[in-house]
Amino acid sequence: MSQVFTINKGATLPKLRMELIQDGRHDFRKFYLAIQNTNSITFTMKNLETGIVKIAKAPVEVVYDIHSNCEEKYILQYSWNKRDTNERGTFIGHFHINFNDNIVVDGMTFPKGELIVPIQDEMIININ
Repeated sequence: MSQVFTINKGATLPKLRMELIQDGRHDFRKFYLAIQNTNSITFTMKNLETGIVKIAKAPVEVVYDIHSNCEEKYILQYSWNKRDTNERGTFIGHFHINFNDNIVVDGMTFPKGELIVPIQDEMIININ
């Protein structure tokens, strides 16, 4: 099942946000600590029809959030520029997390390399 995000042509809001969730396989708090030790989290978006890259490895912000039920959340957030949304179309988006060295947090190892998220579902972005 795909994640779908819709934004108007020429708009810069809302920001593109993706939650880091506890999936039963990873402790997301440890994952967040590992993310804080990397210097490269980026966003890439390409046109679904043509395959042409519209956004190439643009910087991303990691946001800490507490919901009304006091549950902690960590969110990858991309802030749009007007040129990002200047053409209508359907796009595929990915966040890239680059671990430059092996990072060990509380006994959990995050190996050197690139992690592309979302892992299971595609992120579809519609610009109307």
